[in-house]
Amino acid sequence: MKTCGQFYGHFVDLEIEENKPFTLIPFGDVHRDSDMFADGHWRDFLAYAKSKKNAIFLGMGDYTDGMSTSERMVLGPLHDTTKNTLKDVYKGVTRTLANELQFMRGRCIGLLGGNHYLDLGDGNTTDHLLAAALGTKFLGVSAIVGISLKSKRTHHSHLLTIFAHHGRGGGATIGGQFKSVQDMVPWTEADIYLMGHTHGKGCLPLFPRLQLKRGAKKEPVIRERAIWGGRTGSFLKAYESGKVSYNVDAGRAPASLGWIEFEITPVRVRVGGEDHIELRIRGTA
Repeated sequence: MKTCGQFYGHFVDLEIEENKPFTLIPFGDVHRDSDMFADGHWRDFLAYAKSKKNAIFLGMGDYTDGMSTSERMVLGPLHDTTKNTLKDVYKGVTRTLANELQFMRGRCIGLLGGNHYLDLGDGNTTDHLLAAALGTKFLGVSAIVGISLKSKRTHHSHLLTIFAHHGRGGGATIGGQFKSVQDMVPWTEADIYLMGHTHGKGCLPLFPRLQLKRGAKKEPVIRERAIWGGRTGSFLKAYESGKVSYNVDAGRAPASLGWIEFEITPVRVRVGGEDHIELRIRGTA
């Protein structure tokens, strides 16, 4: 797998109401123009995402099917006219996808790039085009995103941190796929860790972390900080009657179609004689 290889740090501000949940919806591995594109699941996703008025979104890469690493290498010896024709085709696919996702404008906190994209030859890829069309930031293949949660009624704030990578393989087992997610935990500091790429889907709480705080009388107060991990699903079918698929050749399991989401509730708590915002996170697949 060959990606852009870029990493970004990114901050966004989000106004919240204490004790009122909002939803984080990561989505990716869409493969919009593939012959095996799961259009029914995609339509379900679009309808559901549009209905979530208090939601923010994060793109996980591979929005179009073309091109893979090996296919981009093949482009080298092709005539310029052929390359330009391919660019026009994939620009059209990207415009279609951008039109479908316009409801996310202003609520999409960024788009990761994947390993399926077309290099447009001017420093941009189809992933850059999609990010620009949605008015959001292109985040490279991996990013740490800090969401500054600011209360509408008080001066209190809290930083929700997401570490996201388009993904790497994790083996054929569920445990193996989540081990790749958990492997990011020791060397990053985040509340939610996300990976796509394998077309696996699921989210689960990882080991919580103990935090030491000072109480009102300077006594030690122990708090638990919950952290979560997720594989973000896919919209590319692995099996369909009569159709050719590399998954069939390899004898792989069907893809986990759909998406995951996190319900995040900022709760005001009093620790050490001071008010703080604490996050209650619940994942759903």
